[in-house]
Amino acid sequence: MFPGKAGPGEEAAEEEEGEEEHPPAPAPIPAPVHGHGHHPAPPPPVEQIAGYRILGPLGRGSMGSVWKAVQVSLQRTVAVKILSPHLAHNPTYARRFEREALASAKLNHPNIIAALDVGEDHGMRYLVMEYVEGRTAAELLAAGPLDEHRAVGIVIQVARALDHAHRSEIVHRDIKPANVIVTREGVAKLCDLGLAKEVAADGSQTDEGMAMGTPFYVSPEQARGERRIDIRSDLYSLGATLFHMVTGRVPFPGPNPAVVMTRHLNDPLEPPDDVNPRVSRGLAQIIEKAMAKEREGRYQTPAEMMQDLQAWMEGRLAVRQPTIDLRSRRRFRRGR
Repeated sequence: MFPGKAGPGEEAAEEEEGEEEHPPAPAPIPAPVHGHGHHPAPPPPVEQIAGYRILGPLGRGSMGSVWKAVQVSLQRTVAVKILSPHLAHNPTYARRFEREALASAKLNHPNIIAALDVGEDHGMRYLVMEYVEGRTAAELLAAGPLDEHRAVGIVIQVARALDHAHRSEIVHRDIKPANVIVTREGVAKLCDLGLAKEVAADGSQTDEGMAMGTPFYVSPEQARGERRIDIRSDLYSLGATLFHMVTGRVPFPGPNPAVVMTRHLNDPLEPPDDVNPRVSRGLAQIIEKAMAKEREGRYQTPAEMMQDLQAWMEGRLAVRQPTIDLRSRRRFRRGR
């Protein structure tokens, strides 16, 4: 819910949301600290909120701050999100805060950050989550592209989380490297369910409007502002995340959100193995399928995408030869 700084290869475009108004941007701050992957936070507003004693900052974003804390009753370490005071009584942000808590509580899965408590104290809205020591995939990308097998290992775990969400009829709608925390043991945890929505029987979102994800990873249907968003939108964003992880660059760079989203809608995807020749053709074709412009051409479920990723990991994936159009584009680029 609290976006971090743009990751490597994200250039100038910033996050833009269709449903919510934007809070004032935070002042420039240093690089993020470890643990929940957010920017460093200001001094704590209180020493204790409800039954949680604040220990120190984990980070902050445009909507609020994240703190390391101890649950006094159980003496366990937790992470506490506190909504910025100037947004606490804004119904839009209050709903988003509550939505994250409800979605997290519904999705009990080892690859999803667990919500433990939610409430209001001292006039502040707070959300308590499990504390995870680790780095976001966006922070890992600061050193350049990830090894293919490491990247795929992370993405398979995120796909497991999405499979669980899919079975619970929840769409995340903001899959990106900054929303994936990787522990020292290599466990990937999906976080930031502030944009998550339940899917109605007709495939539309259960409440009015559609909150936009991050432009660099947004699906074409989200870029069009469509109300009917389903798991295939998350799989497109997961494919875009994997593209970034193995190439070190976002799929469609651009100077502002409008340009980036237009490119998601209209521009052909540059083959990942052209952007980074170290990317294997088999993995490139998985990314290309996940990022098909039309939903019908993508993986239809997380389980289907996981099956191909696992097959690639084990050397069992059938690799298709590039199409004539793709070979022609490659020859054209080499000849320029």
